[in-house]
Amino acid sequence: MPAEALDGIAPLARIASYGRREEIDDAEAAVARMLGAPDPRATAPLAALGAGLDVGAAYVLRADPVTFVAGRDDVLLAGRVDDLTAEDAGSLLDTLNRHFAEDGVVFHAPRADAWFATSSQHVPVEADPPRVNAPIGARMPRGPHAAAWRRWLSEMQMLLHEHPVNERREAAGLPPATGIWISSGGTLPDASSKPPLSIHAAPSRAGDVAIGIARLARATAGPPPARFDALGRTGDALVVIPHVDDAEALARDWLSPALAGLTRGALDHLAIIATNGRAHRYESSRPSWWRRLRARP
Repeated sequence: MPAEALDGIAPLARIASYGRREEIDDAEAAVARMLGAPDPRATAPLAALGAGLDVGAAYVLRADPVTFVAGRDDVLLAGRVDDLTAEDAGSLLDTLNRHFAEDGVVFHAPRADAWFATSSQHVPVEADPPRVNAPIGARMPRGPHAAAWRRWLSEMQMLLHEHPVNERREAAGLPPATGIWISSGGTLPDASSKPPLSIHAAPSRAGDVAIGIARLARATAGPPPARFDALGRTGDALVVIPHVDDAEALARDWLSPALAGLTRGALDHLAIIATNGRAHRYESSRPSWWRRLRARP
C-alpha cells in the first residue's frame, strides 16, 4: 500500500490526532520491544524460530534477497524480493551455499519469503534493516567484522547477477534478486517468561518475530481473526495481520472498530505499527472529551 493511501485512511488519521505518529526504522524491533525481548534489535533468530527454523545457539542474520539499482552517487536498495517461488529460492540458496561453505556461512529459507543466514565466523556484526529507495552506503555492515561482510556482500552480488533465476525474472518483467541484505543479527535469548500480551500473528516478517517469542516462552500464538470485533479480548493483545492492499477493508475491519473502542473507553491504549515501504508507529490513549470533540469532522 503506498504511503499516500496509508495516510489517507480516516480512522488512522483520527487515531494519530489523539496521540502521536512517528517514523520508525525497524517494525520487527518494535514488535519485539512490545513483547519484552531482551535485545529488540536482534530479531533475526526470533523470526527464524517463528518461521520454523531450528537455529539452536547459532548466530542468525536476516538475509533478504533484494534488488539494487545504481543511483547518481550511490547504489539504492529498490526493494526486497519477496515473491520468489520455492523452486527459485532453492536454486539461489544452492548457489550461495556452495560458494560460502568454506566461510562458515549457511543460507536458509524456511519459507520462500523468509531468508536467514547462520554464521560461525566474523560475528557479531552490526547491520541495519533494509530501507527501500535509500542509499546503501551508510547502512552497510559496521564494527570489527565489517570488512569481511562487505566483501561477502559483493561476492553475493556477483553470484546473483547473471543467475538463471534472475534472467527468467527479468524476462518476465519481475525485479531480480541482485543482492542479499543482512541485518538484525544475534542469537536466541534464554527461554523467557510468558509474553505480557496475548499473541495473534500471521506468518510475515513481524508475525514471525511474534511467533518466535511465543515459541521461546512456550506460549500460544494463534492466527489473527478476520476482524477486530472477533478478537474476543480479555486482556492486552498484540495482533499481526497480513499485508493488506485494500485500505477500505482495513479501515472497516480493524481501524474503525479499534478507534470506536478507544473513543468509548473500551480500550485504554492503542499502538499501531504500519509498514508501507517505511514503518510508522501510531500511539494513542483514550482522548479527553475535548479532544474527541475537536477531532470530529
